[in-house]
Amino acid sequence: MNKKEERAKLLAEMKEMNEKAASEKRSFSEDEKKVFEEKEERFRVLSSEIEAEEREQKLNGFTDTLPKGGEDKPKTAERKGFFRAEKRGGDTFLSLGTGDAPGSAYSLAPEEFVEEILSEVEKEAILYGRVRKISVSGAGSLGVPYEKSDASAADWTNEIPATEITSDKSLDYGKRELAPVDLVKQFTVTKKLLATSAFPIDTIAKEKIIEKLTEAFENGILNGTGENQPLGIFTKSDDGIPASRDVTTAGTSISADDLVNLKMKLRPAYRNKACWVMSTEILKDIMLLKDQNGRFLWQPALTEGQPSIILGLPVIESEYAPNAKTAGSYVVALGDFSHYWFAHWKDMDITVLNEKFAGTNQIGFLGHTLADGQPTLPAAFARLAIKEA
Repeated sequence: MNKKEERAKLLAEMKEMNEKAASEKRSFSEDEKKVFEEKEERFRVLSSEIEAEEREQKLNGFTDTLPKGGEDKPKTAERKGFFRAEKRGGDTFLSLGTGDAPGSAYSLAPEEFVEEILSEVEKEAILYGRVRKISVSGAGSLGVPYEKSDASAADWTNEIPATEITSDKSLDYGKRELAPVDLVKQFTVTKKLLATSAFPIDTIAKEKIIEKLTEAFENGILNGTGENQPLGIFTKSDDGIPASRDVTTAGTSISADDLVNLKMKLRPAYRNKACWVMSTEILKDIMLLKDQNGRFLWQPALTEGQPSIILGLPVIESEYAPNAKTAGSYVVALGDFSHYWFAHWKDMDITVLNEKFAGTNQIGFLGHTLADGQPTLPAAFARLAIKEA
């Protein structure tokens, strides 16, 4: 039994104990309370271990698993020869199989490789996969309207209205310019590692770039200030999600009622497509919350690869979501992320720096793109903040 299976088993046992006591209209006996607390502590330990292992797997650019023969075959001769190692004058140079001169200092990745990187970023970044992505070309910036205040309800009238129809002035739009912002990451790999690695160098480069893209995109969507970076959902802003979309906890900790209130802050049209976003630390507390009937609000995924749910809505666990449960701090967001727009002004390109780090026996890799993002409809989002002391 793996750790996830053990955690699910513990949750089921705790749920069964709770439902048995509730059906008999009694509290736990001392023995039952001791057993329940032991299971609860083991549940927390398992959750922490699972989190640590998943983070290590995600952030580790290398793996102990050797590539299997016959799998992930190149589609074209160009893809097969993406990087070639050549001996020249006793040194090892890397060149791209795209017609570039061998040993050239700066070479761009072929388009097929770029598309593969971006598709894998979406697989790795669950939150990024939910936002609306816009490809922009030519314009220096993209003026995206956001709805500052909603219009009033429509009116039924006679065929010929008794009075002239008046224009609704409550609907108001603002505008924050989506503008191209540079996102870069450079890293180096030793020539010795390249010579002794069981993996082709393009795999090493791709995995590291995916890791850093994933981190930057997700962190920007959640915490970006909007100044030379995306505007995040946990950033209080009249250009994104204002304070009017906040729900405050009733006490100094999160309760089941707080989550219900947060869910009901959204209109049904947005609520039905919404998902929760929170850190692992916050999720561990919420996992043990129960409704008035003693049932856990959190339910594990029924199948591998599917998200767990809270109050019927999927949960995205992010290491970039706030985890400090201090007075006034945000702890949970809920929203329909199709109303978060993420614009790209160029695809990701990768430059192989063959000569720049030659003096230290290294090869450099430089990833670069231009992008920006922001929430465009405040009503589609809500945040939970801890009550001020």
